[in-house]
Amino acid sequence: MSQTGIVTSWRGPFGFVELEDKTAVYVATEDIDGGRLRVGRTVTFDTEEGKEGKLKGVNVKGEGVLAKGTELSEEDKAEDRKKAQEFRESKTNAAKEEMQPVWDKVEKLALSNQVTLLKKLSSMNGGKLEAKYADPTQKGSKKFTKGEFLAFYGNEEGNQRWKQVSSGKPKKRITRE
Repeated sequence: MSQTGIVTSWRGPFGFVELEDKTAVYVATEDIDGGRLRVGRTVTFDTEEGKEGKLKGVNVKGEGVLAKGTELSEEDKAEDRKKAQEFRESKTNAAKEEMQPVWDKVEKLALSNQVTLLKKLSSMNGGKLEAKYADPTQKGSKKFTKGEFLAFYGNEEGNQRWKQVSSGKPKKRITRE
């Protein structure tokens, strides 16, 4: 029984054709009279059991077959490259669409795990999570909470320094006390 598929790759003496149900079929040079296949093009073929029980395409015919000794014009080569690129992009987009629900679940799970972790850290710290920043005026300084800035520098200077470090480029880091 003849089947139809799209050429997915061609490397020297062999290539692959994909059926509509995503089954890959191996095609060897000898099964196309020494010619080669053109990626992204359609071929019709019969199948038989090949090496290790894999499907092998035989009696391959169609627009995707380039006969032995046939030279393509530059225009045809450019069209082949374009077709191959379009085919690869369609496969990539299909794979992305197929995997998107999985990635959405992974992202949702990761966010819920972050919330759970923050809640655990919060409960370990008496219900408080405080950001800590290093004092930029002291090289190698340890990180302080806002309360520690106020206690060390006094209310006015401590508030000024806290605003300086907490609103600028230093990244917040939530830590447990």
